[in-house]
Amino acid sequence: MTGNLILDLLISAAGVVVLVALSWVLGGWRTQVVDESAATARLAFDEPDFAPEAWLFDRKGAAGVAISADGTEAAAVFGVGDGFATRRFNAGAVKAAAAGEILMLDLGDPSKWRLRIRASSAEEASRWALRLRGKPYIIPPHDLS
Repeated sequence: MTGNLILDLLISAAGVVVLVALSWVLGGWRTQVVDESAATARLAFDEPDFAPEAWLFDRKGAAGVAISADGTEAAAVFGVGDGFATRRFNAGAVKAAAAGEILMLDLGDPSKWRLRIRASSAEEASRWALRLRGKPYIIPPHDLS
């Protein structure tokens, strides 16, 4: 280019900044909102033999997770860029934990290492963590007195 190393580096860095700013202006930071209709349609396309029995969706629409009727399989749907991605797994194969209202799934996938889903309550997040770990779904006893 110019022959001056520092000037060439500054020109290259300015070019990268311009490209990142252009991507931001054009909406490259946005992702799709995951709701029941979109998640069901995408899961039916990617995994036609998976029949979800129950769904848990993030309150902001970042992701959703479904479990099969027999509780042995689960699938996650999350937004990636302007589309959706799905990951299907056996219950117990993915590390699932609840921290307050947050359900965390360690997918171990380079495209999405960890999935965080904000449930409506801490109890719901812990119930889903148990279900996704392959534990039986047991309703805790309530004090009726």
